[in-house]
Amino acid sequence: MVQTDNDRKDYERVSSTTPSKGKKSKKENQGGFQSLGLSDEVYRGIVKLGFRMPTPVQRKTLPVVLSGVDTVVMARTGSGKTAAFLIPLVEKLAQLRTSYLAAGTNTKNFSAGGLILSPTRELSTQTLRVLRTLATHTDLTCIGINGGESMENQFTLLSSNPDIIVATPGRLAHHLSEIPDFHLKNAEMLILDEADRLFEMGFAMQIRQICNKLPQSKQTLLFSATMPKVLIEFTKTSDIMSDEPAVVRLDNEATVSEDLRIGFITVRSGEKDAALLHLLRDVLPQVKTSSLSPKDEGNEDEENANDDTIIHSKKNEKDKKWSFTTQTEGR
Repeated sequence: MVQTDNDRKDYERVSSTTPSKGKKSKKENQGGFQSLGLSDEVYRGIVKLGFRMPTPVQRKTLPVVLSGVDTVVMARTGSGKTAAFLIPLVEKLAQLRTSYLAAGTNTKNFSAGGLILSPTRELSTQTLRVLRTLATHTDLTCIGINGGESMENQFTLLSSNPDIIVATPGRLAHHLSEIPDFHLKNAEMLILDEADRLFEMGFAMQIRQICNKLPQSKQTLLFSATMPKVLIEFTKTSDIMSDEPAVVRLDNEATVSEDLRIGFITVRSGEKDAALLHLLRDVLPQVKTSSLSPKDEGNEDEENANDDTIIHSKKNEKDKKWSFTTQTEGR
């Protein structure tokens, strides 16, 4: 989808999302996350994830989102955007739960305070894994509702009154239409992750159905690498977020490494296996070796190196999950 200059200008209203270049305090100089005023439980979760300093997208996004306003974030995949929306989500819901308990309010029926929509099962699964680690030191419960998984198991998960749901839109919309007691009226935050892909994959109708079940008071976060026209029009006509959301843009700051090389091979169908073996045996090892410094080569640990993993459409969901977990967790 083509993104025009006019489309981009629709999302370039807020200049306050760029950090001030003024003199920083000593606390800010020591490292970013401590300066955000996060609860101890959330900060310990950040440490457990191995984060020490915020990435540029986190540094720009976190103060804006923590202020409670609807926010559009334009940043490329791999920029650290997942933590940029998970940290405020966990912080907000953990604080709400604490305040309810302090006031003697029954939190049993307070469910689905946070909703994250992802375009694919794999991304949803990865997000849920990071979320659970981040929320380790809180009482929040998190579940995944994705297509291609057991409906009965998902009924059980939804009946447990989870605090946060990470889902693909199709399956979640199906549950909303089939389960009379399932609702999203307590949602405090809606997050559309990789929103451009959500719409490119044809989930507009399901997202609209889900949004119709959400309260107007929710905070909406939209994370996208691009801002196609169909996505802009949807945000304007669906009441999914305020008319003038805060905007954080890092897409125009991203640069591609000068060392990046892109290539392709045209082969006959019967030669695919041979071509793959040639790449794995003769080409990729040379690229890897040439990209390592002498120091890196000396510290390379073959026993801990991750093997490449293949995921394709003919694999069943159980095998996909095993391959994905093996690769991401380094087993």
